[in-house]
Amino acid sequence: MALTVTFLFVAMVPFIGSLVVVLTPLPVLYHTYPMGRLRGLSVLAGSLLTAYGILTILKQPIHMPTLFMIAFTGIVLTEVLKRNVSFEKTVLTTSLFLFFCGVGFVLYGAWQADIAPWKLIERYVAAVVKENLELYSQLNISKEQMDVLRENTGQITRFFAGVFPALGISGSVFTVWINLLAGQMFFRLRRLSFPDFGDLTLWKAPEWTVWFFIAAAGMLFVPVEGAVIVGMNLLIIVCLTYMFQGLAITAFFFRKKQTPRMFRFFFYGLILIQQYMLIVVVALGLFDLWIDFRKRMKDVNSPDAEL
Repeated sequence: MALTVTFLFVAMVPFIGSLVVVLTPLPVLYHTYPMGRLRGLSVLAGSLLTAYGILTILKQPIHMPTLFMIAFTGIVLTEVLKRNVSFEKTVLTTSLFLFFCGVGFVLYGAWQADIAPWKLIERYVAAVVKENLELYSQLNISKEQMDVLRENTGQITRFFAGVFPALGISGSVFTVWINLLAGQMFFRLRRLSFPDFGDLTLWKAPEWTVWFFIAAAGMLFVPVEGAVIVGMNLLIIVCLTYMFQGLAITAFFFRKKQTPRMFRFFFYGLILIQQYMLIVVVALGLFDLWIDFRKRMKDVNSPDAEL
């Protein structure tokens, strides 16, 4: 039932649905992990057929294969969880599945349209940019700003088409990460067994990750378009890694200070809608390599520090 409602929400409420779709694997995980893959597959199939029937009657468009791919990630995540691997391997393995499924959709779509895959991506990005420009025109944005956006539509399209691989990987990793954390919290509330990954507020990226950050930043200054595109893709992926580390530091701080849940949710929501906050979180994760914020927080609250 919850999965069917999620599908309908995604199809009928486009703006909010695009956020809800990220949690589509969660209901599948809830049924599959304790009851087995057969139960999960039956729930997924039943929900898809029910949603498809309702949307057909209401004449609402929806791309069912995409929803199936994202929801099926819940079953893949369950299979990986049952192998008792580390948190990093769980996220990486499931994310790669989701990402390569997306690559498969792109290749199939390009084959059907008889065009190169990157041309299909450019066409898709151009359509998204156009939709966003139409949305911005309805908001309280000055005519000068709109003119600047329209004049640079081509550059904006080329930029997002160029970093599409990194955006695809980042979207896959974020989807798996958020469902894994939400699943862990939900299963604990229902007092159901779930793999224990330890204290995730202490998680940090390997120290050698900073070299990829430096290399990616350096490639942005190479006067070759291909190098700049590779650098941007690499930089986005590395920054995503440091964002997770920054969020772990933030969660550690909230727990240490016993911050109310309402304020925590407000802060995390602010990160989603305010890009400047996201940059701060990424910087927090990056500079943790040298400053070690969590160790300093522990030292400040230690008995010796109080003396």
